[in-house]
Amino acid sequence: MNTNQRRRMDRFRLLLFPLLTVLLAMLLVSGNRPVFNNREAVFYTYIDSAARGNFGYGTSLKYANNISFTGLEKGDIILGGYPDCAYGRFSHVAMYIGEGEVIEAFVDYGVHIRPIEHFRDYKYVCLLRVQADPEIKQQAVDYACRFQGNMFYALAFKPGDRIWNCSKVIWKAYQEQGLELDESGDLWISPDIFYNSSQTSLIRKRGY
Repeated sequence: MNTNQRRRMDRFRLLLFPLLTVLLAMLLVSGNRPVFNNREAVFYTYIDSAARGNFGYGTSLKYANNISFTGLEKGDIILGGYPDCAYGRFSHVAMYIGEGEVIEAFVDYGVHIRPIEHFRDYKYVCLLRVQADPEIKQQAVDYACRFQGNMFYALAFKPGDRIWNCSKVIWKAYQEQGLELDESGDLWISPDIFYNSSQTSLIRKRGY
């Protein structure tokens, strides 16, 4: 598949996400007015991105960044981003589980374990450390790994454990251990929430 075909496929596959966000928001707004009154909510990020012509993951080429994964600990968070992403600075997030692997959720695989090296394909990549004891982080890893094979859905809302997106898996894993990484109170989680959280610190990043 050439570059133009890849771009068209990405846009076609993910074009409806902002529109679905708007429709779902209309159904939910009456009972969740504080969220929709928050101009920083993910809902508005989708709208602003759509207005600029940005849809889906962005320009998903193989950028071959040179970030080092040395020194990562179990429970660390890895963020990846492409230019023109529709839902913020970053388009994907995973949790490091040790031995060079991450637990993540993706449209083609659902919740699954994969080598961390694929994060070199992103133009923007960021490594974060959650400010918690190692025991808490191990429990979060164990919790997330329970959901291997579960279904992916990009607009998976916080409640429930039947459908997931990449952000919800990690947010839920830490919330179950008493650590709230989403300080926005949003209805769903975007990768940027981890970058903005006061509960995480930067290890290193590339592409900025």
